[in-house]
Amino acid sequence: MPEKDNIIQISILLAARNEEHNIERCLRSLDALNFPKESIEIIIGDDDSDDHTADIILDYIQRKQQFKYVKITEQLAGLKGKANVLAQLAHHATGKYFFFVDADIAVPTTWLTHMLLHFGQNTGVVVGLTRMKKSHLLADFLSMEWLYALSVTRLASFFQVPITGMGNNMAVTREAYFAIGGYEKIGFSIVEDYTLFMSIVRKGYRFAQAYNPQILNISEPVNTFAELLKQRKRWMQGVMQSFWVTKWSLIISSQLVPFLLILAYWYPAISLLMIGLHYALTTVTALIAITILKQKDLWKAAILFWFYVTGMGGIMLINYILPGQMEWKGRKY
Repeated sequence: MPEKDNIIQISILLAARNEEHNIERCLRSLDALNFPKESIEIIIGDDDSDDHTADIILDYIQRKQQFKYVKITEQLAGLKGKANVLAQLAHHATGKYFFFVDADIAVPTTWLTHMLLHFGQNTGVVVGLTRMKKSHLLADFLSMEWLYALSVTRLASFFQVPITGMGNNMAVTREAYFAIGGYEKIGFSIVEDYTLFMSIVRKGYRFAQAYNPQILNISEPVNTFAELLKQRKRWMQGVMQSFWVTKWSLIISSQLVPFLLILAYWYPAISLLMIGLHYALTTVTALIAITILKQKDLWKAAILFWFYVTGMGGIMLINYILPGQMEWKGRKY
């Protein structure tokens, strides 16, 4: 519960650019949070949107004192995009904790309370969970992919092995954020959530991976394979900058099945056995994850997940290697 000597305990920082189709859904979920409204502030940074994002925000937040709208027109030295927005919002924030969420996210009412439970002594950052809104098969596979990866991250967190942050569901202490100098000190990155997470960990703070349905955010999914490739090209930048265990685990796992298929030419029985075991391990892990997190609507995606992830691993590597600029929110990087 909020501390009596601190009126604002939590600052929710939300960067938005051209989100007219998503922003009201996000704002409604934040307005419904089961937390004293006088103890939170929700600061929305409009990153120079050229659609109706600003109009929707301003109309919704009328007479809602916990919401604050900030028009971002200035670009801080060395920063651009979302990192530039969040850097400026942090200086408007007064809370003890900074919570990060994206404009295409709907949060559960229990989000703040259950994330706060994971802040122990010297914990600087807590990473939450996210899945896609149920809408089509690709969305289910993406949900399964996120929950599978976050389950691995959860396991690694028991040994304080840092893997990644997640900008659509992450919280940091004010102390840790400013101890590293904020985004101004970190500098620009297309994967600003990962760089913030790693900077806090490298400063000596502990981290935690929250793992329960009460902190599970629901994202709008990408709807086409072309959109997915754009998203993954950006994500791979973070993977290739990440802890060596993460980077090489992805590279090796993405090439394992192709290697076994080639090996089958000489050793068919052994190769097929190993592929079968790989399928079983992946599928059992996926089923355990959706059971623990009470997302049983994903059982079909869990059974077929091995086929999806086996193909996507190689596609992501090839997509990353291919030349070309990254495009995100109408901007090229």
